Amino acid sequence: MAAGLGAAGLVTGPGRAAHAQARDAVKLLLDWLPTGDYAAYYAGLAQGFFREAGIDLTIERGFGGADTVTKIATGVAEFGIADIGSLMAGRVRTQVPVKAIASIYTRPPHSLFVLAASGIRSFKDLEGKKLAGAPGSSVRVFLPLVLARNNVDIAKIEMIQSEPATMGPLLVSGQVNAVMGFLPNLPRFNGMARQQGGAVNALEFADTLQIYGNVLFASEATIAGKADLVRRFAAALVRSLEFTRDNARTAFAAIQAAVPGLNPEGDFAAMEIATKLMFDSEVARRLPTGSLDAAQVKRTWELLAEAQSLPAAATDPEVFVARGLLPRG
Repeated sequence: MAAGLGAAGLVTGPGRAAHAQARDAVKLLLDWLPTGDYAAYYAGLAQGFFREAGIDLTIERGFGGADTVTKIATGVAEFGIADIGSLMAGRVRTQVPVKAIASIYTRPPHSLFVLAASGIRSFKDLEGKKLAGAPGSSVRVFLPLVLARNNVDIAKIEMIQSEPATMGPLLVSGQVNAVMGFLPNLPRFNGMARQQGGAVNALEFADTLQIYGNVLFASEATIAGKADLVRRFAAALVRSLEFTRDNARTAFAAIQAAVPGLNPEGDFAAMEIATKLMFDSEVARRLPTGSLDAAQVKRTWELLAEAQSLPAAATDPEVFVARGLLPRG
């Protein structure tokens, strides 16, 4: 899969004279398989934003946020996309030398999914029910905090361990009452449920916790040694996010051309949800695209530390962020 995506990741286009002679070959590592919610990166390729920044970009699939964090730290790729919680946990637990450069999801995508006909309308309704989640999932990490803040007794929920690919089938077949995942999964789960005459609803963690989700990040070595490249990449990324917000159909056509087998309806809806996660928040409306608000970074770290029993006060949350690399808004 990665080799195919890499080939699709090279797109010709106009280049700036300053970079026309020698563009930097750069790899962007996602945190999972490319679906509609990753459209912005492919849109940036198709529009020539990265080539104009002097970058020949290859995009590769990931195998989970923690794996992407580790691979960026060890130089497998220059840049990665992952949940900031994976980055923070990696730095604190194993001293992984990576830092966030730009926000992607300014509100958390973490969600639980339930069948519309289940009668589950709130987190409290999960008591006495079966909930499936992947081991190590960032949704599972924050789940106890969300449940506690909604007066839910977690001991009354039966936790079922399952791999991400099995979540939809488990839910629509009725083997469990709820599953964990990121909000852009909702259209895919709904597509499965519609085949049986049903529908799926989401219980969003964003209604309880206002924290960051996915971020763009790099290793400290890349940030220190290739600051100009990091700035050019970040600027192209910001252009890509804003272009996708303003030109949804064109952006989706770009990922459709690069990634075979996408669902025209479901993946387009996933892209729209991702755009909401990027731009529909208080910090996104207040700050330039990609900004990492210091107060929200601090809150994200404090809640992660609480969830994982880490000493929050022992770490300055600014250690997770590289400042001064984004275009000025």
